[in-house]
Amino acid sequence: MRKIFLLLMLSSIFAQRLDPVDLAMQELRTTVEIASRSSMKVFVEDFTGLN
Repeated sequence: MRKIFLLLMLSSIFAQRLDPVDLAMQELRTTVEIASRSSMKVFVEDFTGLN
């Protein structure tokens, strides 16, 4: 039972890493952190559209 629980926990962690929205958010976070370190201004355009 412990092995199944551990397997489910690990699979959920890796599944979240593969989420396209999570990957895009990580890329945006990295860009903002780099810009803030170099005293640059960052403009983020957030919109909702249809695919």
